[in-house]
Amino acid sequence: MRILGIIPPPSKAEHERARIWAASALAALALLMLMLVIGAPPPEEADLMPEPLGAARLDDFQSDIAACRAALHGAGFQTERIADVSEANGCGYRNAVELTRSLHLYSGPVASSCASAAALVLWERDVVKPAAMRHYGQDVARIELAAPSYQCRRIAGRGDRRLSEHAHANAMDISGFTLANGRTVTVLAGWRGQQRDRLFLREVRDGACDYFQAVLSPDYNRAHRDHLHFDLGRDDMCR
Repeated sequence: MRILGIIPPPSKAEHERARIWAASALAALALLMLMLVIGAPPPEEADLMPEPLGAARLDDFQSDIAACRAALHGAGFQTERIADVSEANGCGYRNAVELTRSLHLYSGPVASSCASAAALVLWERDVVKPAAMRHYGQDVARIELAAPSYQCRRIAGRGDRRLSEHAHANAMDISGFTLANGRTVTVLAGWRGQQRDRLFLREVRDGACDYFQAVLSPDYNRAHRDHLHFDLGRDDMCR
């Protein structure tokens, strides 16, 4: 007999159903929290992602040195800041870097503006390496520099005596490429030399035009008969 006004204690079956429901609710909540964590990384981690290294960023890199160096580092390259230089005749540079780790070795130090260094490694990665594999079946072991990136001088052959982009560490001169088998392909001998050398040198010249503002070769004038000149100056040239 049930006495009115007194609630009977839950049965064993009801107690078991309540326990199962509570456990299910906790499991569902834990799954929801896990999905939220996976789908939305913490802002502090997302902020650590480097800027992408690509040709579209080169203009920004000329003024944003931190972004330039972060993009290079994120792509596997390394740079070190070098001391500023200021000379009375207008030569000098600020915020330049030395490229200390790249895709290929260089015959000498590569010290330039960060944007020039970024353009150079993009050219190495996207133009030089595939062109060498296509024409020689092997990679380039070392890139030969014709001269230091920084040279306090004027543009040869110009009447206006304008300073060269080298005078601001904003240019590169490449004299040749040493292949993995030890053979060196020079601009001086190869430009009108063996067919595959001619094709390779013209391909790396043409490909540089996607990254540098001015690209000059032996097709431009005799002053460039033995090297390829690349710079990020104001002249838009690809010859």
